[in-house]
Amino acid sequence: MRYASTSWIVLIFLLSVFPVMAQNNIAATTKADSTIRDLKKEISTLENRLQKLEEKQSESELQNILNEAQNAAAAKPREKKTKVFRGGQRALQAINPEMSVTGDFLSHYIAEAPHYIGDENSGSNFRVLGLHFRSDLDPFSYTKIAVELHPEGAELGEAYAVWTGQIPGVSLMVGKFRQQFGILNRWHAHSLDQIFFPLAIQALFGPEGLNQTGFSMEWTIPKFLPTTERLTVQVTNGQNGNLFSGSLYSRPALLAHVSNYYDMTRNAYVELGLTGMIGENRVSDPLMSVVENSALTDGHSTMVGGLDLTLFWEPLNRAHYNNFLWRSELYYVKKDLPQQLQLTALGGYSYIQKKMSERWDVGVRGDWTQPFALENSSQYIYQIVPYITWWQSHWMRLRFEYQYRNGTDMNAENRFWLQSTWAAGPHKHERY
Repeated sequence: MRYASTSWIVLIFLLSVFPVMAQNNIAATTKADSTIRDLKKEISTLENRLQKLEEKQSESELQNILNEAQNAAAAKPREKKTKVFRGGQRALQAINPEMSVTGDFLSHYIAEAPHYIGDENSGSNFRVLGLHFRSDLDPFSYTKIAVELHPEGAELGEAYAVWTGQIPGVSLMVGKFRQQFGILNRWHAHSLDQIFFPLAIQALFGPEGLNQTGFSMEWTIPKFLPTTERLTVQVTNGQNGNLFSGSLYSRPALLAHVSNYYDMTRNAYVELGLTGMIGENRVSDPLMSVVENSALTDGHSTMVGGLDLTLFWEPLNRAHYNNFLWRSELYYVKKDLPQQLQLTALGGYSYIQKKMSERWDVGVRGDWTQPFALENSSQYIYQIVPYITWWQSHWMRLRFEYQYRNGTDMNAENRFWLQSTWAAGPHKHERY
């Protein structure tokens, strides 16, 4: 009985406590659900904000990339630098000049018996062995040196330094050089289109032509017309024995040469040149006595004028096989001498040359000159020179030439020449 009453007490207690606990559990569950919903809502809000920030940052990055691309497109392209690997094995070779060697061999026959004239005999001789040096001294200058070895000895042909690029269109030269009087006087003998210089150059300027020491300036005149003009001014010692004072020079000689170049067509051009030169001579006339020659008077003037014309045609698509050249020059000398004497002389040449094929050239030159002497108004010498040249290669050349020479106070001369010219080195048959 006692245990039954106790059970009823426990049952009544449980029935009174259970509704309260159930209500508390329901309230706790409701509150948890509300908290979860709030957290989800806050997370969703944060996710939206994060997405907007990411989108804004992405747009900013894209804009920056676009700006960089536009700036890069507007900027000048950078030059691609290529790494160059250099070795020192041949470093010493860089300071050595380039060297070329030219050989000039002649064989000739004098048709008239006894087959010799003065010291000149039929036979063969080695005219010259030329040693040519060229070197770039620095980015602004280079040098050229030509040494000529003859059977009689050696001599300095040319030795000069040239500055280029310091003044636009201007080059400067100092040293010993063949002067720019016309065209052919500037060239070396081995590079001529014929075997020898024209008679006018030999008679008026001397056997070696005008080759003096001093300064030279060449200026390409700014182009105003459809032609190209070039001015050359040279100031040299008057050491030419024919025109000036030879070894007794005291005042410099002044030369000015103007050339005018014009393209007639894409295959042809014409070039016209004008040269003037003035200097002093202090050598008395050889016709005077020895006493008069030893007592030199004041210097007297020498004036020289020249005119040159070149017409050249060469088809662009067959330049190695076909061309035509016509070149002419005219010279005039007026040399004042003591005792009011005056020596005047006129001379010139003209030649045409035709390239028949890649290896064969044919041509003919006509020479005419007065002798360089007093009272020469009725005296003259003329020469006709047909020739043919065969180029075995760029380094080897053979030429056959016939010379007919005649004039006042001389007998006709007939000579046959065979020339062999070869070149070893990078510069081949350089004109100068």
